[in-house]
Amino acid sequence: MTVATPDNLIRDSDAAPAAAGRSALSPHALFLPLALVATLALQLTTLTYYFYFDDYVPFSEIVVNGHREYIWRLITATDLTPNWRPLPGMLYLASYDIAGMNPLPVHIFMIAMHAGSVALLYYLVWRTTGRAWAACIAALVFGLNPAYVGALSQVTTATLVMADFFLLATLIAVVECARADTLRAANTWLAAAVASFVLTLGSHEGMAIMFPVFGLALLTFDPCADGRLKRSFVRALPFAVLGFATAGAFWACGCNEGSKVWGTDYVWNQTFIYTGRLFYPVGLELPTTVGVPHIVGAVALALLMIGASAVGPKIARIGALWIVLAVAPHVFIQYFTASRYLYLAAPGLAIVLASVAIILADALPRRHLRAAALVSVPLFAALFSWYAYQTVQQNEHFANATGDWRRFHGDVKRVFPTVPSGTRVMIIGGPFQKYEYQLYILPAFAETTWGEGVTIQDYEPGSLPAQLALVSRSPYVAEYRDGELVRLYGTPPGE
Repeated sequence: MTVATPDNLIRDSDAAPAAAGRSALSPHALFLPLALVATLALQLTTLTYYFYFDDYVPFSEIVVNGHREYIWRLITATDLTPNWRPLPGMLYLASYDIAGMNPLPVHIFMIAMHAGSVALLYYLVWRTTGRAWAACIAALVFGLNPAYVGALSQVTTATLVMADFFLLATLIAVVECARADTLRAANTWLAAAVASFVLTLGSHEGMAIMFPVFGLALLTFDPCADGRLKRSFVRALPFAVLGFATAGAFWACGCNEGSKVWGTDYVWNQTFIYTGRLFYPVGLELPTTVGVPHIVGAVALALLMIGASAVGPKIARIGALWIVLAVAPHVFIQYFTASRYLYLAAPGLAIVLASVAIILADALPRRHLRAAALVSVPLFAALFSWYAYQTVQQNEHFANATGDWRRFHGDVKRVFPTVPSGTRVMIIGGPFQKYEYQLYILPAFAETTWGEGVTIQDYEPGSLPAQLALVSRSPYVAEYRDGELVRLYGTPPGE
């Protein structure tokens, strides 16, 4: 395919398809594998992670409700997760059928989709700019970015990974629709884009907000000026209808988590926190405060977005709008911040930074390109090495926490191999004594471990609940002593 837009003029260092045809080795044979191998080498460590926090909740629903009822609840948004996300739910069901309470199948799927998104982003930037090296930069900025640490570490964040993959697939189909030579080809690509957007909404209903990205892409990449505005409007209409219908449905039913936790008190703080971390992926403040590094980072990113949109390649405008819309739903969450939310905005950042690199390259005289490349390679290597270091460092929390869950599961199964329905297991001195674990995380853990109707609590030694557990002399009381879980009273019936 030949890229024919004015902002896609090919220079000596670029990877135009025509030049690639004359070359003995396509630049894609270097740049795309580089991006994929680097991404997988860094992110594959998450395959060893166990369940974390509310990962147990959907699996508990599978255990309690059975397949048919679980699927019906996913479709009707009556499951415990206050969202409509049937595709991730079906992933959890398939994983449970394949491996039971082993998170490996989900982690494999998530890594595969993450690598797929890297490849899609590479293709998108190359297709719209003709620069294979810029496509590689974008792919690495997304694939290695520590801003979204946690998105690949938890089973229940599959919703973010799936949504990003389908969003990128939708955008590519939209670009191909706008650039198609025939009406038939345009309509085929449009149908594929709409179908992919439906899959996006089935993965993460909050991404209904992204439909303006596709409208802007249709308008931007349509090469025929005659009737462009009307044509773009008509083609963008299905995305707008799906977006407004999804948002309206959740507003009417009040079944989305936003109906309970959203507010406007900290919108500006959250905006600085999220966009600042996207640019400077270190630290994450609470909504009530925002640090100087992230204020500076947010301002710097805003300036880059404006500059790239004004003088950069056309795709830069798409990247800038992507960041704004992907961050927008999360700045209204009042009580907490989470780095995983930035997974949805990371492709926009990758596009903007790749566009900035193109602007700088185009500003140099041709005779200086080789020297600039020699200087740029170590600079980018340093940036991506820092990305990798930060990803490993910040992932350490998830590695440790999932290790705690794995050990806890092994301990309680060793002490209580089977537990009858209706039993409350009481643990004293375990790793999950905080109040929030007792509400729904540990009950879900108990049902996935022993079956429906079993509950478990973890009490602080010396607390009133721990004292009551000791007084009860129940055979289902155990205590951690010198790091080992010990049953306190007798043998449970049936053992």
